[in-house]
Amino acid sequence: MELQGITETIMQEARETAELIINDAQELAEAMVKKQKQLGIKEANEKRKVILKKAANEADLKRMNKIANSKITSKWIVLSRKEELIASVLTEAKKRLHNLTQKKKYIPILENLIIKAGVVLGDSIFEVILNEKDSKLPLNLGILAKKIGLKTKTKVKLSLSKEKIQVIGGAMLRTSDGKVIMDNTFDDILRQKEKILNDNISKILFK
Repeated sequence: MELQGITETIMQEARETAELIINDAQELAEAMVKKQKQLGIKEANEKRKVILKKAANEADLKRMNKIANSKITSKWIVLSRKEELIASVLTEAKKRLHNLTQKKKYIPILENLIIKAGVVLGDSIFEVILNEKDSKLPLNLGILAKKIGLKTKTKVKLSLSKEKIQVIGGAMLRTSDGKVIMDNTFDDILRQKEKILNDNISKILFK
């Protein structure tokens, strides 16, 4: 009986020990699960933050690109419109110059352009080169030569060239050796003044 009692006691203690071990194991397992769950939630939150931050950065980048593109587009539209308006004003100026060449008052203007070109060249013998229409105008080259001579203190001779130029109006003068040409046409004057004209037109139109 004593042996049986000892055996039962040992078995009871073993069962109790086993239960404690099982309970401890369960508690440990639950604790580990809870910890893993918390880590999982934390990791998920961190990933969520990263995803949200990335999305926000991408949204900001897209917004900035959109703003930049819209600014570039608006500047291009404004610049394009300015160029169109400036070009239209220059076209109108050329049209008015062309109309001027059809009037009687154009002859003294043309003569003055010839005189100025001759004074600048400072030579004694010149060819006057005109467009087809102007070459038929009643220009007194002898008187023009005298006016140039008075300003340059030289004896000047002018002759009308057989060569014709494609210009709105005005004249080219060429020295007797053909090496130097003074371009005093409306077209060249417009080219020389184009930047100034562009700036002035821009100021008038967009001030």
